Amino acid sequence: MLIGITGGTGLIGSMLAIRLKAEGYRVRIFSRSGKLPPRLQRISEWDVRIGSLPTRADLEGVNVLINLAGEPIAVRWTPEYKQKIRSSRVDFTRDLVARLSSLGEFAPKTLFNSSAIGIYGSYESGTPPFDEDSPAAEDELGSLCKDWEEEALEAEKVGIRTVLLRTGVVLTTEGGALSSMLPAFKLFAGGPIASGNQVLSWIHIEDQLSAILFLLRKEQARGAYNLVSPEPLSNEQFSKVLAKTLGRPAFTRMPAFAVSLAMGEGSIVATHGQRVVPRRLQELGYKFRYPNLETALRNLLR
Repeated sequence: MLIGITGGTGLIGSMLAIRLKAEGYRVRIFSRSGKLPPRLQRISEWDVRIGSLPTRADLEGVNVLINLAGEPIAVRWTPEYKQKIRSSRVDFTRDLVARLSSLGEFAPKTLFNSSAIGIYGSYESGTPPFDEDSPAAEDELGSLCKDWEEEALEAEKVGIRTVLLRTGVVLTTEGGALSSMLPAFKLFAGGPIASGNQVLSWIHIEDQLSAILFLLRKEQARGAYNLVSPEPLSNEQFSKVLAKTLGRPAFTRMPAFAVSLAMGEGSIVATHGQRVVPRRLQELGYKFRYPNLETALRNLLR
C-alpha cells in the first residue's frame, strides 16, 4: 500500500512517515521545499515530490492520502499570519480535494485530513467534556476548524472515505509544546500559564501515531475522531506532574499579559483550553498505551 503525506516534513508528518515505513508501508512525502528534517535524513530512499499542491502524476498509485499541511498555529498572530493559517488549511484542503475529485477512479480510496480540538472553542474552566458530537464553537478557532473539515468532507461526495483527525496537544521531546516547556522547568523556572485553570487535552506521540494506524486499518472508520488522551487535566495539574517527573518545583506562574505580548491573539491557544474526550476512538476499540499523564511523561523523559 502506498500512503502519501502532505505536510510530511512537519513534526507529526515526519514521525508518522517513519512509523509507516517501519510497519511495511510505502510512503510518498509531498513537500513545498523538498527539505527533509534530520529525522528523515537519517533514513535513506524517501519518495519526495516537490510542489505547493500534488499533481495528478504525484498522486498516481497513492491508496491513502494523509493531509497534515498547515502553518504553525502556536505563534504570534498578525492579521497577515491569520490569513496564512486559514489559507494553508481551508484553501489548501479545498484545492487538494478538487484535485482528488478530478482523478475519478484513480483517486486515493481514503483521505485522512488533519483538524484540531480547537473546533470546540476555547474555554478557561468549568466546561463539560466535548466529544465528536459536540457542536463547533462560533469563535475564530471553531470557525476555522469547521470550514477546514467541511472542505475535506467534500471528498466523501466522490466516494473517498474521509477521516478527520481532531488532534490535541501532542507530547514529544522532539518538538511542540512539551519541548518548549522543558528548558524553563529544568532551570527551576517552570509553572502554570495564566490562571492555570484552562484544560489541556493532550496525547502521547506514540498514541497519536498508533491511533492513525488503527483508523487506517479500520475501513468502517469515517468522520471525526478526537485524538486525545481519555484523561485531560488543567494546565496547573499538568505543570505539577511535569515538575514532579523532572524533580523540579512548579511555582513560577507566567501571567496572561506576558503570553499575550508574545503571541498576540494566538495566545488563546495557551491561555484557554477545552476538556475533550476520545469517545468515538474508544468505541471503535482503540486502547491507549499512555492514558495517564505521569506514565506518559516518565516514558518521554526517561
